[in-house]
Amino acid sequence: MRKFRQYTPDNWRLWRRMTAVVAVPIVAATLYGSLRVYDLYQENDAYSAAAENVSILPTLADYATSVTGAAAATILSLPVDNGAQVARESAATLRDHIDAKDLDPQIAAMINRMLAEGESLLDSASSGTLAPTVASERAEGFVSRAQAAYRAITTTTDDPTVQRESATLLDLWDTQWSLLDQVLAYSALSAGTDGALLMWNNALGVESARLAVLRDTFVENETADSSRVDGLMTQLENRRSLTANLDNEAGNVAALRGSLFESLMIYQEEVAGSATRAVATLDDLAAEARAEALKNAIGIAIVLALALGLAIVIAMSLVRPLRRLRDDTLRTAEQDLPAALAAIKDGAEIESVTLDPVRVHTREEIGEVARAVDSMNEGALRLAGEQAQLRRQVNEMLETLARRNKTLVEQQLALIDSLEHEERDPTRLQNLFALDHLAARMRRTGDSLLVLAGTRQRLGRVPDTPLVDVLRASVSQVENYQRVNIGNAPDGNLVGSAVTDVVHMIAELLDNALRASPPESTVAFAFSRAVDGGLLLEIADRGIGIPADELADINMRLGAEGETGSGAARRMGLFVVARLADRHGITVRLRPTFDSSTNAGITASIYLPTSLLKGTGRNHDDPYRIDRPRRLPDPPSEYGEQFHADPASGSQPVVGSRHSAPTPALATPGTSPGIRRGQLHERWVPRGAGQ
Repeated sequence: MRKFRQYTPDNWRLWRRMTAVVAVPIVAATLYGSLRVYDLYQENDAYSAAAENVSILPTLADYATSVTGAAAATILSLPVDNGAQVARESAATLRDHIDAKDLDPQIAAMINRMLAEGESLLDSASSGTLAPTVASERAEGFVSRAQAAYRAITTTTDDPTVQRESATLLDLWDTQWSLLDQVLAYSALSAGTDGALLMWNNALGVESARLAVLRDTFVENETADSSRVDGLMTQLENRRSLTANLDNEAGNVAALRGSLFESLMIYQEEVAGSATRAVATLDDLAAEARAEALKNAIGIAIVLALALGLAIVIAMSLVRPLRRLRDDTLRTAEQDLPAALAAIKDGAEIESVTLDPVRVHTREEIGEVARAVDSMNEGALRLAGEQAQLRRQVNEMLETLARRNKTLVEQQLALIDSLEHEERDPTRLQNLFALDHLAARMRRTGDSLLVLAGTRQRLGRVPDTPLVDVLRASVSQVENYQRVNIGNAPDGNLVGSAVTDVVHMIAELLDNALRASPPESTVAFAFSRAVDGGLLLEIADRGIGIPADELADINMRLGAEGETGSGAARRMGLFVVARLADRHGITVRLRPTFDSSTNAGITASIYLPTSLLKGTGRNHDDPYRIDRPRRLPDPPSEYGEQFHADPASGSQPVVGSRHSAPTPALATPGTSPGIRRGQLHERWVPRGAGQ
């Protein structure tokens, strides 16, 4: 089902949708135009085929009129040699036409029968043995066959113009047949046959009626010259007047014969002309069909090209701004907006931070979307500015509270220190030590608040400090310091600029390790040299461990330059570690201590780069065991340097944080419980070293 959904139109890219939208009407128009052109070419082929068939009609008409003319000449006692020769030439042309054209077999058979009968009639007429009545009967049968062949040919097309021309030609032949009746009546008149005049007048009446109908047909069709019908009617009237004076003038009989022959020639010309017009009509129709098909094909191609071009232009007018909208939005989301937010976070004024608008300036829907994206980006900047302002205010409040709290803690530590110097009772001194250690831890909490607020402590110059003292100072700031085993601490010093932050960072990691491990377990240090000369410091505990996915998230946050997140409040110590490590280029990572599913413990790895180390060499031969932590001298702070000398020993003043963890006792076994005040400030070497 999911594979099917990716092919649904909802998941199509815009160019595919535009292609589909444009393709449907274009394909439909192409199909319609192709069908139209195909129909026109089919029509052209039909007209061309019909024209091939009809092209035989003029020759057929010439042959038919020549044969009937020969029959009429026989009846009129005129020479038939010339007409017979023309008829035989037409017959040869017809036979060649039949052989060359792909005529219907039935039509070819009809024409062949007509040719055979016409040839027989011509032979009889040429021999002079054909009686007028027999000539008339055989001519009538021949014309019937010619008309049948003509009808069979013209039925191959249904064009109305061709049909009208065919009907006109048949009417001409029928009218011409009435002229043959007159020729036969003329023969009877010449012989003085009884009833010949009646036959003559009847034939004149039939021709007159048919000519009237034919004249109306010519006028209606407007395809033939109606004046030719008028000429036939003139000849008819001439014969009618000649018949009226037939007995008075001897030359009227010869005039009748001439009029009959003249009318016969007119009929032959009109029959041939009608056949020629039918062929020309079909040729014109075929040419028009070809021209129309070509014109339609060109027109359809032009329209399709214009439609396709317009569709491409419209599609590009949609796709281009959408691509610019996509590219600019992605650039803003992935580059410009993060850079602007980072600038605002770093303290830049919101008015000085701007984003380039989306490069779509139209007023339609895409332009409106572009303006909406611009508004959204501006809203994001505004919210980021407000959030940054709120963060600054919160950080300032945290800094103020932390500094006030630190001032109180410093005052408290100073008071406790004075009480320690004056106290001689070991029990009360032990309580003062515990209170001193608690206050030192409170001061570390205040320092953490300053780190959370993004503020560095305002410290004076701090001298380079031995790594051993840095570790001791870190241990002195945690509860249950007795469980910490420093081990073989390396020689060398830590640069002064990093001392305070490294002490704070190690103390936070120690505090986490002590809280997450059983009370009876120990937390151990391990040290190793890196290839580049740096120092790898590891703090290992035996606690319950952390799930792998959560551990990966913690390591990601440790390497994210102390970015705040939803878990910052729950893991404030690790957040402080990340901030402090980022300040000095220190790498901090967590990993399981043991390869087990339960109680795997956690090992915190701290890599100190060579830029923070001086004079590093071998490790101490003897391990350090914590009995009571010493106080690492504090750097000069904004509260001023406080110096404390041992009045009993006359030692030189020691600067700094005099606030160490409580210790069970300062006396060793077998010594007096009395405490010398100078012990508080002596540089302490752990008891039991090497044990």
